Amino acid sequence: MPLSRVVRLGSAVTSGFACALAFPPWDVGLIAFVGLVPLFLALEGATPRQAAWLGYATGLSFHLAAIWWVINTMTTYGRLPLGLSLVALALLCGVLAGYTAGFAWLLVAGRGRLKYSRAVEPILAAGLWTALEFLQTYLLSGFPWNLLGYSQYRQPTVRLLAAAAGVYGISALVLLVNGALASGLLLALRPQGEMPRWRGVLLPAAFTCVAILATIAYARVIWRDPTGGPSIRVGLLQGNIDQSMKWERSYQKATLDIYERLARQAAVEKPALIVWPETAIPFFLRRDGELSARVYGLPAQLGTPMLIGSPDMGDDGLAYNTAFFLGREGQIRGRYDKRHLVPFGEYVPLHRILFFLDKLVVGIGDFGRGQSATVFSLDGARFGVMICYEIIFPAEVREFVRNSAQFLVNITNDAWFGRSGAPYQHLAMASLRAVENGTYLIRAANTGVTAVIAPSGEILAQTDIFTEATLHGTIRLRQGETPYSRYGDVLAWICLVFLIAYAAALARCAWRVRE
Repeated sequence: MPLSRVVRLGSAVTSGFACALAFPPWDVGLIAFVGLVPLFLALEGATPRQAAWLGYATGLSFHLAAIWWVINTMTTYGRLPLGLSLVALALLCGVLAGYTAGFAWLLVAGRGRLKYSRAVEPILAAGLWTALEFLQTYLLSGFPWNLLGYSQYRQPTVRLLAAAAGVYGISALVLLVNGALASGLLLALRPQGEMPRWRGVLLPAAFTCVAILATIAYARVIWRDPTGGPSIRVGLLQGNIDQSMKWERSYQKATLDIYERLARQAAVEKPALIVWPETAIPFFLRRDGELSARVYGLPAQLGTPMLIGSPDMGDDGLAYNTAFFLGREGQIRGRYDKRHLVPFGEYVPLHRILFFLDKLVVGIGDFGRGQSATVFSLDGARFGVMICYEIIFPAEVREFVRNSAQFLVNITNDAWFGRSGAPYQHLAMASLRAVENGTYLIRAANTGVTAVIAPSGEILAQTDIFTEATLHGTIRLRQGETPYSRYGDVLAWICLVFLIAYAAALARCAWRVRE
């Protein structure tokens, strides 16, 4: 039955908003398995051009609903006027929506040019979507925020699939289910008198059932907790320092007073490691004599090693976002410099073209990049540190595990997000990193969410946002490895190769038509 333009557009927008509901702060994760069905229905009978616009509408509505918090970041801390912040949000969401538009165009263009059986379309859709998510992760620095697979971070069975195929495997499963359900609905909605083509729905339905059963089998039978090593106690600090005051010189001592008090509270339970958040020290730890001496003296006084976030001035004259590992004696035993910087937050992409942004957003464009995935040793227990944004890049986190890290630490600020769903979205992505690599992951955030996450993705303990707190947890060291930590993004690379072949086939068909 042909659909009007208004109905098609409404269906596409409905898909975008429905998928947004699957993420924090709403957390209705299971809706993701049906959220894209309206888009699939809207694409039925559409031209490739119409499909692209429908996909764009879905992507735009999804991202506007999911990352509206960007406005608060830019107006409150970037000091941009509200009007410019709205424009910047629209541009960011518009770029991200392009991936959904590309998905819809490729899918519909393939129907007409490649003449494939509609029975395999849900499988093709899953492959195309997964490949485009993979591109979104790394293309032009990447912004893989709220990939569809993250919607399942609270589903104890589904999330374990990440240990085998990463977050992209969960996205593929969600797409497959959506496509199969849409095929079933289209079959049911055929006008009376038409012979139903059951083979058009049986294959995707059967493949989907197999995929779901395989996921359940992996989660319940095959998956094993790789952390069989010794247990250690950790203490995590959440200072709740107001971002607008954080870098004021007059507030530096007050900030240090807060963290010193929290560290002493955390030390009461005799943890093996105390973790401070990203840039918890609002001065150069290696350069500020009096205040730095207080920091160096704290591990010695408490008899506890500490991981402390601080800016650092390198010998090259560049500032670095750094995690310093201080031993019990108070000396620096190691450092890690953030490698994946935040675009427009820690550097300006295409700086020669976008030079004017230096004047619009305070404090960007002057950070150096770290070079290596440093792994620290805590009395033989090895761990890697991801600073803030780095935790959302699966392959980069896996690199620490390949370098023999036995547990993972994420230090972050998250004050930029305000009181929104963003801190919990960030936590959701960290949760999947723990599952992928079969490791405990501990997280210290300035304003929250500070948390302890098990290798199964279960959040064992967490703080509220915008509260001053200490959090303790007991973790175990990783001894084995997951399929993902061993083989990485094999599924995503296969899907990317498929996307290239699919696009080449479309281009070849178009060339033949021109001839």
